[in-house]
Amino acid sequence: MLSFAEGEVTKLRREFKLVLEAQTAAVLSTRLSLELEGHLPPPTRIVSVYFDRPGGPLAARAMLTPDDCLKVRTKEYSPDLGASGAARVVLEVKRERRGLTQKRRVWVPRTDLGRVLRGGASLLPLIAGGSLSPVLAVTYTRHVYQSSRAWRVTVDRDIRYHRIAPELAMSQLPLTVERLEPAQWLEPRVVVEVKHLGHELPDWLASLNPGGAPAYSKFSEGMTKVHTFATDGVAGG
Repeated sequence: MLSFAEGEVTKLRREFKLVLEAQTAAVLSTRLSLELEGHLPPPTRIVSVYFDRPGGPLAARAMLTPDDCLKVRTKEYSPDLGASGAARVVLEVKRERRGLTQKRRVWVPRTDLGRVLRGGASLLPLIAGGSLSPVLAVTYTRHVYQSSRAWRVTVDRDIRYHRIAPELAMSQLPLTVERLEPAQWLEPRVVVEVKHLGHELPDWLASLNPGGAPAYSKFSEGMTKVHTFATDGVAGG
């Protein structure tokens, strides 16, 4: 097993996504486990919060031009294997453009999250200037399959979309599933992401690439399900 959270395949990569029924996803997971010599990776519960500016320009861009968009979000992992005691959160800026995905991320104590979002983190200059507010929470269970530094596959199940209050998103306490409002929508399907560095994939994995299939974005999907303005003002127009 390779450490995946901060590897090169996280920072800059190509990727494609599959949206599968549960039974089909189970078959794929079995095949993936063979790459790990039969090992089933432990599940991680993830709580992610997406941020946007007034009027929702980032959400609109993600819906209208999914191949050229910017997403700002936090993630918290349970269990968090890298934590050293204090509650922490990873702040990500994800840039998608013409088939390439680039991430810049910084781990910060939860107590510093507000300051960082107001422009206190030089590692993430794209979000400097403030005016970002939490607009969506997404929770899911993830299994990560990685036997090579050149590619990895994530399998996300039990994806739920929640409203999120600013005081909860910016709380000093870790943001867990139990502290969120009940989900507005439960995704019945499984989302699989194949992320690679542009190197040749194993044939069986490359053959899964759907080519021109519609992309699945948790940000876009969640904003459509949770906020009526997204449906009426963006997706419907």
